[in-house]
Amino acid sequence: MNKILIIIITFSLLTGCGFVHDEHIIGPYRLIAVDISEQMSISYELEGGAAGRINETVFEYGFDAYFIVAKQHPKNNRNIINYFYLEMKKDSKYANPSDSVTGPLTKKEFGIATKKLNLPNFSHTIKHLK
Repeated sequence: MNKILIIIITFSLLTGCGFVHDEHIIGPYRLIAVDISEQMSISYELEGGAAGRINETVFEYGFDAYFIVAKQHPKNNRNIINYFYLEMKKDSKYANPSDSVTGPLTKKEFGIATKKLNLPNFSHTIKHLK
């Protein structure tokens, strides 16, 4: 799935179509939706493209100097909420996302991780995707 996202993003950049949404989060991380807002995901910015980290549909996120946290409706299924956290110090340009991203987690599992790791709060909401 991540290879497909890289190809789509790269193709879009080459054809000049742009993104429906492209927002800087922190460091090399971006909140991106290629064609429709329901594709909202968190990616690692690369020269000429991006590598997916937390797939669609991200509708809420937060961050600090160490972590990015996200709430996601898998493939825009609003009946399900998955929780993720990304540990930035374990990530790099071409790293496998499983090295730095933990999830999907339940609300309870995420609560335990939040207490243990002092994860940041969710500070940004994309209301029309919630």
